[in-house]
Amino acid sequence: MQAPEGATVHEGVEGWTVDGSSDDQRILDDATALLNAELPDPRFVSSDYLRWAYRENPLGRAIERHQIVAGGGKPRLVAHYANMPRVYRGPDGERANGAWSQNAVVHADHQRTRHFSRIGLEIYDEAAARGWSFVVGVTNEKSSGAVVKYMGWRLAGPLPVRVISPLGRGARRIRHIEVSAGFLDSGVFEEFAAAVDRHRVGGWATDYTPEVLRWRLACPHTQYHLHVADDVALITARAAAGPIPACVVLKLFPLTSSNASVDATRAIRSATRRHRGAFAVYAGFNGSVRVHGVRPPRRLQPSPLNLIIRHLDPTVDQDAITLDTFEFLDMDAY
Repeated sequence: MQAPEGATVHEGVEGWTVDGSSDDQRILDDATALLNAELPDPRFVSSDYLRWAYRENPLGRAIERHQIVAGGGKPRLVAHYANMPRVYRGPDGERANGAWSQNAVVHADHQRTRHFSRIGLEIYDEAAARGWSFVVGVTNEKSSGAVVKYMGWRLAGPLPVRVISPLGRGARRIRHIEVSAGFLDSGVFEEFAAAVDRHRVGGWATDYTPEVLRWRLACPHTQYHLHVADDVALITARAAAGPIPACVVLKLFPLTSSNASVDATRAIRSATRRHRGAFAVYAGFNGSVRVHGVRPPRRLQPSPLNLIIRHLDPTVDQDAITLDTFEFLDMDAY
């Protein structure tokens, strides 16, 4: 079976590659089905999530690759990967155009075919041509060695995880808001988004402009909650560990003008009670906010949580790239 018009055939590689630049709905449908089969997630019930992630980002379209083979005469998507554009802000107020690595998946029948490494390197070359500086991602223990060895990533290390009990003193004053389309279009959100994420950072961090934050909180099939205390704001989601309800802390925003770090523990307790959670989970780090909790054994922590960094611009020293803040909202886990 011949490759369709617009696809790329590589010598010695089975099938053909589609770059995702078309708006063919079948591409997103097939990618959603592959992700749901290999990496099941409630968001993969339809292609709405991938359309939001790849096509509706206010910073521009993601760079996508889809590897297709003609198994039994019928085309089948066997590998998929994307990098979505992201702007990072640095310690001296500078900005860097970069990317977030997401949705790397290969069909179970096509493992060890090097499809992922090949399409990944193609994506990084295209990202460099766009002027993107570096890309950040997370991976599990099994994949970390391969992406470092074959794809040029640097392993920055496992993300710290904290479990916080709802018992103890909560925030003295705190507002709880369920994030909805109406809220994201409201003046209340505009005022909040214009005031947060303007504090000084000690390394690179995602630049949550109001436009980017509104888009991020509009992720399909996910319900977010905003909790605003006197000195810190939290974005959370409800989750469960089996039958046990939990509060997942996705993002922390300091709300003070002081350069001193803020303790978010009391606000997290209040948010956890609001969710009627048995505990809260916070994964990541924030240069301006502290969280006190228990470190669970590594075997009980969510996966994947190995932070990886790769330069896209070859003039950038990837060993010198340090992140000030990286939390669940910076990922695609929720």
